[in-house]
Amino acid sequence: MKLELKNISKFFPGIKALQKVNFKLKENSIHALLGENGAGKSTLVKILCGVYQPDEGQIYLNNVEQKITNPITSLSLGISAIHQESVMFDELSVTENIFIGNHIVKSNSLVDWQKMEKKTKELLGNLEADIKPNEKIKDLSIAQRHIVQISRSLIHDADIVIMDEPTASLSQKEIDELYTIIRNLKKQNKSIIFISHKLDEVMEVCDEFTVLRDGEFINADLIANTNKDKLVTYMVGREIDQIFPKKQVKIENEIFNVNNLYKKTQFKNISFNLRKKEILGFYGLVGSGRTEIMKTIFGINKYDDGEVLFKGNKLKINKPNDAIQNGIVYLSEERQNLGMTGLMSVKDNINMAIMEKNSDYLIINQLREIKNAEELQDKLNIKVSYWSQLAQSLSGGNQQKTVIAKWLSTKPEILILDEPTKGIDVKSKSAVHEFMGELVDTGMSIIMISSELTEILGMCDRVVVMYKGLIKNILDVSNTSSEEIVKLASGE
Repeated sequence: MKLELKNISKFFPGIKALQKVNFKLKENSIHALLGENGAGKSTLVKILCGVYQPDEGQIYLNNVEQKITNPITSLSLGISAIHQESVMFDELSVTENIFIGNHIVKSNSLVDWQKMEKKTKELLGNLEADIKPNEKIKDLSIAQRHIVQISRSLIHDADIVIMDEPTASLSQKEIDELYTIIRNLKKQNKSIIFISHKLDEVMEVCDEFTVLRDGEFINADLIANTNKDKLVTYMVGREIDQIFPKKQVKIENEIFNVNNLYKKTQFKNISFNLRKKEILGFYGLVGSGRTEIMKTIFGINKYDDGEVLFKGNKLKINKPNDAIQNGIVYLSEERQNLGMTGLMSVKDNINMAIMEKNSDYLIINQLREIKNAEELQDKLNIKVSYWSQLAQSLSGGNQQKTVIAKWLSTKPEILILDEPTKGIDVKSKSAVHEFMGELVDTGMSIIMISSELTEILGMCDRVVVMYKGLIKNILDVSNTSSEEIVKLASGE
């Protein structure tokens, strides 16, 4: 299967989403489609999936021009997409999710469950996945859900599979397993369009690349002919000397302690400390208990035993507001569900946690809110057209900055960041990392959960390595290696 796009253009009111873009996908190739948020990747994918039709240009499959007028046409041509936010039905089985909307029926019009289950076993077997067809989606790991999504795309006999940020929520071990699956798909004569902001994995798994910027074609070549620095330059239009611009600050005294924290079925014997001006990393596989610990410290969940001390004083945190009042805030990895309110304005999101502070006799002072929002917009370089703009209309990077701005409004002393750069582009990652350095330089302390080892090694002073609800070790980042961290996180 060979795909070629020639001079594809797509215009929206006031926006040139794509302008004369060319793209070539070879047979049996893993091709990276790269670019910052707003580069046009999403529009190009939607054109291939039949959601949008191009205003100009041609699409060729095996040298034959095609008109992709709707998603059904796209599937019939052998093109299938696994989106970053794919819809899954937790209470349904693996088989039901794979065949949703595409049931195999008998001659009497009844659903042929036996044939669908057999086909599911076949698909999962080809992907070497240890998943049972009758398992419910809610009981699967995030990595296993990805496999189900891939299987769903393959029931249409897709020759071209589009993967949009497939590793965004995976640990390193699960990412390596996904690489194996992708390479197996290639051996089965499938061609992959691989979209990712993680350049390490692009260099690891892809054969070729195409870079878009501001809706225009910038460059395309073999991965073997480039490196990460060149890719960053193509994507942002200028060189970024350092993706992890960590500031060297003098770490001060210990200010925060967790002693023998325990919650049944989630974690036990959790003990660690945090020093002023320190960035303390938490690393582990999905399900290791990292997020559960932070939600407990912030008061979202209650613990069964143990204690939390801040500046030597024992804290009793029953709800998030107790933590906020003590200068502790938590930025969830689920920014759209737990971090921001998409249908509220950017200004209101930034000021959400300090409404009382911005009010006089229960009446909100709009000027005070705008002043606070402007100060934080300037610090974080949040790109917003106007203050009443809805938060959901921002790019992923600017949404993340908005959530960070909301918590910084409370003037915290401890900032807990759960996957702070998940799903955001290289330039925005660098901006978040730079700002983290500025925060610790002013005296703040940061706890950061990350599934990216490069981010842990590049930004943290120490790292707490977890495995199945236990702390395996706490390591000085300057005296460890990625190999040691991965071994500990895998239970070795």
